[in-house]
Amino acid sequence: MTVPGAGGDVARRRVVESHRLARRAFRLAAVFVVVAVAWSGWVLAGGGPWWGPIHAFAAGGVLLAISGATQLFTITWSAAPAPRPAVAAVQRWVLAAGVGLVLAGRVTESRWSLVAGAMSVLAGLVTLGWILVGTIRRSLLRRFDLSSRFYLVALAAGVVGVGLGGFMGSGAAGDRLAGVRLVHYHLNLVGLVGFVIVGTLPTILPTFAHHRMVSGREAKVAWWLAVGSVVSMVAGLAVGSVVVGFGSVLAGAALLLVLGGVVGRLGRRGLRGGLAYLQVVAGCGWLAAWVLVDGWRLVSGRGPDRIWVGAALVAGVGQVLFGALAYLLPVLAGRPPRLGRNLDRTHRRPWLPLVSANLAGVGFFVSATVATVAAGVWVADFAYRIGRMQWRDTD
Repeated sequence: MTVPGAGGDVARRRVVESHRLARRAFRLAAVFVVVAVAWSGWVLAGGGPWWGPIHAFAAGGVLLAISGATQLFTITWSAAPAPRPAVAAVQRWVLAAGVGLVLAGRVTESRWSLVAGAMSVLAGLVTLGWILVGTIRRSLLRRFDLSSRFYLVALAAGVVGVGLGGFMGSGAAGDRLAGVRLVHYHLNLVGLVGFVIVGTLPTILPTFAHHRMVSGREAKVAWWLAVGSVVSMVAGLAVGSVVVGFGSVLAGAALLLVLGGVVGRLGRRGLRGGLAYLQVVAGCGWLAAWVLVDGWRLVSGRGPDRIWVGAALVAGVGQVLFGALAYLLPVLAGRPPRLGRNLDRTHRRPWLPLVSANLAGVGFFVSATVATVAAGVWVADFAYRIGRMQWRDTD
């Protein structure tokens, strides 16, 4: 017997559960972003290397944001049931605890803490993959399958990359430390973070512009390029930096194919997405420039450029993250009329975050002072916008 309204109740419950899951993951991510900002100030004052704030932001803030966002998107766009709250909670707390142990291990120079933390992060990524596979299998709509494949490729890259991090932390890398480190951060930044972004573009950019999903055959080609990129980067452990560079070039081609396909199909309609759309597109531009320059340098026998890596993290990954949150946080805060008011708060004066974010990226090549001031203005502006949002009373 069919119960009237039962389907609508199920759909509403699925949306509520996915939003609750994402909010909790984003809160944990925010903690690590704050730690990264504070730690950056200490480093600028002469308090140590950039390893700490980079890992607090990338391993803590970005990975926890990925954890919440990939589940939110997969549940919502696949019309699939949310995972059990206890399973989702274990996944994000295991991931967060692992990052905390890694950071503590670096500060105290404790190998056991570094290795234990890496293994905990690894467990969090594997659990996230298991959750996503289960969600995909129970999905009612197949339109998100290709994006889900990008997520699984990204997580596979992350599992190997994080495992290599634990290997380095144990001190077992020895004379191979430089080569292992190269593969480690390429798999994590290009593979894990990069391919999650590529897989999300065909759905999230049109969503910003209030348009249906757009995609074409180029997305399938990009997925195979992503697979080839991960295989090539892993092969760098045995072959050397040249194939790591080739993997970067393949990743850049995949990103440009998908980004060009989506932006080209949306045309001027994409500008309806405002700040969120502009920042994600600009951030992807920075990431594409970095992986192509990085790949060319490695293939030609030169080493990676740390300045480009920093610019890609801040102006690339940072813009994609903050741009997406400028849309997602108002959505998670509640339905209309609150949604409209919150979107107005996060999207008003788009020139300020756009200029400051991209100026921070340029500052890496010009002046550390320019990069620091611009990034500070950008983060302060984002915090102000979020602080003025209206949130629902219940979680």
